[in-house]
Amino acid sequence: MVRDEGSRWDVGIKDNAVYVERISESDERVFEDSLEAEEARGLAGLLTKYADKVDESDDSDKADESGNSDKAEKSDRAEKSKDSGKSEKDSEKDSDDSDDPDDSDDSSD
Repeated sequence: MVRDEGSRWDVGIKDNAVYVERISESDERVFEDSLEAEEARGLAGLLTKYADKVDESDDSDKADESGNSDKAEKSDRAEKSKDSGKSEKDSEKDSDDSDDPDDSDDSSD
């Protein structure tokens, strides 16, 4: 879709329907249509849905540009979690060895 600078959308009610038209910068009618109320609501919902997708896409592009993407953050968290899991297991192993009386180095038996 070509976007003209200075053009505008006009919306109103005409003949018991929602009337929509696009007016160019030079005041020429580019597009016009009339919609039943339910069609207008459906179109409004569809336009909102796609506008939200564009906003989400813009947000993700900005995150990628700044280097703070979700994937990188998740990867860092997963790596830290793995490291902390190893140290907990190692410390548990060490404490098990020292607490077990059968593993003592006394050979006085």
